Amino acid sequence: MAAYAALLSLAQTTDLSVNQDNQYRFSFDAESKIRSIHEYVNFLLSFLENFPKKAIRWEDKVREVAHKTEDDIQHYMWQQMKSMRPSSEIFEKQLKDLTEEIGLIVGEMMEERPAYLPAAAAVSVSSPVTTGKDAVIGLHTDVTAIKHRLCGHSSKLQVVPIVGMGGIGKTTLARTVYNDSLILDHFDIRAWITVSQDYSPHKLRKILLSLLDSVKLFEKELSVEKINESGEVDVEEDQVLGEMIEESKIALTLFQSLKGRRYLIVMDDIWRTDVWDDLRNVFPDDNNGSRIMLTTRLSDLATYLDFGSPLHEMPFMDDHRSWDLLKQKVFTNSSNFPLELEDVGKEIARKCAGLPLAVVLVAGVLSAANTTQASWEEIARNANLVVKEELKEILSFSYTHLPHHLRPCFLFIGGFPEDEEIHASRLIKLWVAEGFLKHQYRCSKSLEDEAEVYLEDLVKRNLLLVISRKTNGKIKSCSLHDTVRDMCVRKAHEEKFLWVLDGWDLPQCMMNERRISFGQSDINGIWGPTIRSILCFQRQSFPGWEAFLGNSTLLKVLNGVCSSAQDQPPLPSQVFDLFHLTHLVLIGSFNIPPAISNLVNLQTLIIHRTFRRRKRNWRNNFENASHFSLPLEIWRLRQLRHLILYDLYMLPPLPDGSNLPLEKLQTLSPLENLVWSERMVQMIPNVKKLGLVFSNNEEYHLHHLNYLHQLEKLQVAGYNDFSWRRQNCAFSTTLQKLSLVGVKFPWKDMGIIGSLPNLQVLKLLNHACDGETWESGDGEFPQLKFLLIDTSCLRQWTTEGISSFPALRCLELRSCAYLQEIPESVGEIPTLELIEVYYCRRSLVESVERIKEDQQSYGNDALQVRVVHSDKGKQYQSPIFLSHRAQNIVNIQSRTHWCCLQSQVQKPDLQALISVQNAIQSGGGRCAIRRIGGGDGGSSASSST
Repeated sequence: MAAYAALLSLAQTTDLSVNQDNQYRFSFDAESKIRSIHEYVNFLLSFLENFPKKAIRWEDKVREVAHKTEDDIQHYMWQQMKSMRPSSEIFEKQLKDLTEEIGLIVGEMMEERPAYLPAAAAVSVSSPVTTGKDAVIGLHTDVTAIKHRLCGHSSKLQVVPIVGMGGIGKTTLARTVYNDSLILDHFDIRAWITVSQDYSPHKLRKILLSLLDSVKLFEKELSVEKINESGEVDVEEDQVLGEMIEESKIALTLFQSLKGRRYLIVMDDIWRTDVWDDLRNVFPDDNNGSRIMLTTRLSDLATYLDFGSPLHEMPFMDDHRSWDLLKQKVFTNSSNFPLELEDVGKEIARKCAGLPLAVVLVAGVLSAANTTQASWEEIARNANLVVKEELKEILSFSYTHLPHHLRPCFLFIGGFPEDEEIHASRLIKLWVAEGFLKHQYRCSKSLEDEAEVYLEDLVKRNLLLVISRKTNGKIKSCSLHDTVRDMCVRKAHEEKFLWVLDGWDLPQCMMNERRISFGQSDINGIWGPTIRSILCFQRQSFPGWEAFLGNSTLLKVLNGVCSSAQDQPPLPSQVFDLFHLTHLVLIGSFNIPPAISNLVNLQTLIIHRTFRRRKRNWRNNFENASHFSLPLEIWRLRQLRHLILYDLYMLPPLPDGSNLPLEKLQTLSPLENLVWSERMVQMIPNVKKLGLVFSNNEEYHLHHLNYLHQLEKLQVAGYNDFSWRRQNCAFSTTLQKLSLVGVKFPWKDMGIIGSLPNLQVLKLLNHACDGETWESGDGEFPQLKFLLIDTSCLRQWTTEGISSFPALRCLELRSCAYLQEIPESVGEIPTLELIEVYYCRRSLVESVERIKEDQQSYGNDALQVRVVHSDKGKQYQSPIFLSHRAQNIVNIQSRTHWCCLQSQVQKPDLQALISVQNAIQSGGGRCAIRRIGGGDGGSSASSST
């Protein structure tokens, strides 16, 4: 709700005005009025939290006066910072009038307030929950039918359309099948794209790149990347290519990537036939059983795509399945279900009209309600869950049952583009910058920790979808269902909270808008003197920004300032006049000027290289990165919480004198050649996430990292002649995630890392460790859940005892060309769920498969093993081995790279393999088939091409 968000923001402004280092000069009378306003605001917040229904009639008035008060105070502060000598008399008169107006509202509310006001006015939120895979209730028949069509006997390319109304479960069905283990094994490549309603021909490029990204991601489990001759990853070059090359070249690259492979492409949420017309030619038909699965609400469109392919029409759930789904979502453990709620629960389930989304959303309301019959009966009477206008009423019902502290957070998510995968860390930073979070009394949690609780609460209420989670169970990325987003955007407009510009047409003036979001509009056409937050999702020219920023001096959030020019011009000077700015995201490569010190309220500074915002790939050797130095004035930004960069920046030397530490700084990455003196540690004592890059062998005092007692995530990369062997070694015991890249950390010292009591994730990339032998000791890595070794010269790995890695869930080995095998004791780890092997030698794969067979013989079928071969075998120094189904051997015809194939084949299949050999040889290639042995009904053959 806009009123609640306006009060939160005003509370921060009034607190900042009178309590921060006395840097603002207010008269005694003005300061007294501001303190009175601050007390009034706290009362209003408490009233809205505790009596939301009674507060409805004051919401518009509260929002308007809160905005006016904040504008006047911030404008006076801005004039002071610009040395404009504002009139204190006029300002005091404004404050007097505003204090009286707010006081009248408070008086009216106090008359309406019940005699008893709860003593604890703090926000009531649920604790974070760890959510596993949702039970797919009522979809088992549909899943089986779709899997049968995808894996059927027809070798021709087929389209499998899933049709049904919004909220009926089309995407859920498609996603369930897409992630099924049978589908994983059956198809060589899978890719998923979401098209959405607003498709237009100029978005074809974006869709092609998304498809290409998915194909590359499936092959390498990295972003779209380019493998150079040394086997190292150069993300930056491919990002630039992705933005510069023509659509036809992207389409050709995609076609070639799919050619000869059995692929599954999912096109989710299609609304127009021209999407298929634009894309159909990039999907080769090699008669190998490839499939295209799509979801749409339009039956005619599905028929148009493939006239001969029958539609899979999603049925409505019957009352029994609706009740089963509702019960499963509200009570995960069915033994905790109160029997007295069954009748009213079934009544609520019937009113969901057989729509899974309706059931899931009302389950979110019920989860937050008291588990009493009276409470459920009230919801059943008032819900009116008859689905009209595609869930409009039920979605509004879910929104009105949100507590006030969650409403601004939820409405803000509507500002992201449709079908956007939203990274939780990015969203949380924006929530904090907007002021949606507030510290709870006697609470040691940071604002970011509180925001994670809010995020989990929205997920629990089924308004937000989780895309992925971190190893520790926290949300990594999320999204909004398109129907939920429609409601979210509508509510944001109605409450004058956020204006989402989804098209090119702009209103002439947005006089009363506080926040805007746009992805297609031109910044030159936007003018609104009241705008405080901008979410920009496309390139804009700097001249447009200069004109806009000059008239928007009170901006608080500026997300996405970039230039469309090839030659990067300097940043507009107007950026550094935005004294109230808390969140700044820049796109490009910039030198940060000393004027950054003007942004004394800045909490987050992020600089991305390109508009396709990807995190830096830490396998990159950094040699092609741009190098900059941050100005000395960076140390003056006392409110700074997150400094996230793409290029390499050097921190300036610490200033002379007793400079105050940046106590709020939590994220700092990546910094080049930073010397960790004791004073440096004292300047950033509370950093939680840290990225470091080193290019030479100076003494960096890395053992002082041990004194960063809040550090949770550390990434260290080395290139040129940097070697950790010349550095003393010590890590903070609070460390949970550690990534080492090319630093030549001695394997013999790995026990230092193994002794870290809280380490959960360890990634060793690009020759991170030096030596050929790793002896992991007894009891080491007590909390480690994920271990990745990527590109290593390790030859022998042994463990002492069976108590190493007792909590390991996933082991991933990539490009370990010399490693012969993994310790047999790894298979005895009770928590181990997955072993993945990529581009490794045959003996290592055999040792992994022996472990799996041994575990299966003991009745442990939970352990999964995934082996991936390389299509670019020449880059690896050892043979690449892959167990393969006989029916897939004909796919070798399309491969032009060296590989090795071993399979138990029957005689007809052996004849097919010989035919493949003849075809390759006739085309000028080399192929040899070697018979290893055979049994009664089959032979074992090996083929190298």
